[in-house]
Amino acid sequence: MTGQPLVYEAPLGVGLEELEDTLFDAFDSIRSALAEASPVVIVVREEELLGHGEASDAALAGALVGLVRALAVEGVRENWRINALSVTADVAPEHVIEWTLRLADPAAANGELVRLGNLHLGRLPV
Repeated sequence: MTGQPLVYEAPLGVGLEELEDTLFDAFDSIRSALAEASPVVIVVREEELLGHGEASDAALAGALVGLVRALAVEGVRENWRINALSVTADVAPEHVIEWTLRLADPAAANGELVRLGNLHLGRLPV
């Protein structure tokens, strides 16, 4: 990997009418970064990933995590690095930064979701 990492944070409050355009824009940004050999970390909120928020926010979070897995498989030959980080509101910003850097490391796992916070069993305590 030679490019600077792209950290894509899922926006909140995307309505159902804007969901498709938001996903296309995310895909374009993420695919461009990967094509430039930049690692990508997608950050979603755990509440939305678990469906605790608005339906459109949950759909976006789920779609972005699915995109991580699909692009990790698609980019095996090109050595793309893409992971997802799911965080709750109680996670300190320094922990989010720490894990974002870990997941952007070229030696990191690929196509994975790391969960930080207190809402999901099997999460990493911080």
